[in-house]
Amino acid sequence: MIDDAAHREADTRARPTLLAIDTASSACSAAISAGGRIVASRSADMQRGHAEALMPMIAECLAAAMADLPQGFADLDGIAVTVGPGAFTGVRIGLAAAGAMAMAAAIPVIGLTTLEVVAAAHAAEAVMDRPLLVALDAKRADAYCQLFDTAAAPIGEPRAILPAALSSWLPEGPVALAGDGAAPVAAALAAAGRDIRRLAGHDRPEAAALARLAAERWRRGAPPAGSLPRPLYLRSPDVSLPRRGARP
Repeated sequence: MIDDAAHREADTRARPTLLAIDTASSACSAAISAGGRIVASRSADMQRGHAEALMPMIAECLAAAMADLPQGFADLDGIAVTVGPGAFTGVRIGLAAAGAMAMAAAIPVIGLTTLEVVAAAHAAEAVMDRPLLVALDAKRADAYCQLFDTAAAPIGEPRAILPAALSSWLPEGPVALAGDGAAPVAAALAAAGRDIRRLAGHDRPEAAALARLAAERWRRGAPPAGSLPRPLYLRSPDVSLPRRGARP
């Protein structure tokens, strides 16, 4: 009995059953990883409405994964969620949903950034021979950027930066470029004479890629139940104070 319990614990650590959700970008997605593979995934493009779309999407994933999760939500070992950078409202929606579900089930939440999820998706599909710059659309003149090595490990911290300033920020040498904010970045780097290779696909964080990356991180040690990841905001929200005398 002790050996069986230890075996089950080791298997859970190596191949956890995770629900992954992303609402930080211009899409809403959910996926379930079980036994080392993605057993259900749903995604929809949207600028707004993530809060209304997320829970039905999760329900669809649980129904599609019934063969692997016969008890549904009770079979989950944890929840993975993107913590930003991204849309402020979207980041809050994802973190609030993950926290509420994890609290109800007494399971951990693991948070990963949108930038590292995009980087991991590309590294999983191709042999990288140059550093990868991920540039995500910040909905303003700047972009959310971070540089990763050929194994998708981060080089430096993420930041919001104007495309024109990127060439001096990056180390010398060729780079690969990915992300839904890549177009203005590619133009700026090309104008600066940089050697860039634009990678197609995986321009936004996807729940399936999040689930795979979270399972890898889980093997290093699951976060404690009850602890919640912190959001990553690289700049202040786009809000303005009401005019004096204006009605609320």
